[in-house]
Amino acid sequence: MSTSRTPSARRAEGPWLSVSSAARALGVSPSTLRLWASEGRIPHVRTAGGHRRFDPEELKEWLARQPARPGRPARRPNTSTDVRPRLAAALRAHSAQVSDAVEGLVEGPAETAYRRLPPAERRNVVKAWVDALAEGFESGSLSDALDRAETYGRAHGLAGSSAEVTLGGSLALERGMDFALAGTPQAINEDERREVVAAMGQLTVRVATAWAAAVAGRAGRREA
Repeated sequence: MSTSRTPSARRAEGPWLSVSSAARALGVSPSTLRLWASEGRIPHVRTAGGHRRFDPEELKEWLARQPARPGRPARRPNTSTDVRPRLAAALRAHSAQVSDAVEGLVEGPAETAYRRLPPAERRNVVKAWVDALAEGFESGSLSDALDRAETYGRAHGLAGSSAEVTLGGSLALERGMDFALAGTPQAINEDERREVVAAMGQLTVRVATAWAAAVAGRAGRREA
């Protein structure tokens, strides 16, 4: 929910976040965050100059509004993977091709939302996901990439985005990576390409489950 107060004083624990900083924290594009703010979906304030600012603590509380799942022990999936510097290098080297492929593969409501972003921002969104996956192959752990996917899905669920919009981009990324890497047999072989797509599939599943949990929490609060 939007608020009319102004961030005239710094909080003891740190500064207010700009649109770009808050967008990075949530794993979404600045344009998406501006849209959510203008529609009153996410807490923010306006400075005297009209700039949007976000309180990190309020963002944490907003993200935390998910249903608890009592009676079921939390299961942490296996996030480890073999260290694959070759796959990481191929992903980074073909980030532009992945972005080009996504342009032609995203469809439906997700395409409508995607086209709202400026071209440079669309490329940056794709690059951020490519880099997250590449870092997982470099470190031997997909944990950070999966955390990013969870934050992204939760943020979209809490903001009221549809499943088509939220998942459409992730699915287009899967297909885009597959398409871009399939045309570069000199970079990686078919089995390695399938490994990349399977890892991106794990991120898509995490996006979906986090989105569903957040949507269920919103519905439960409305019924309470």
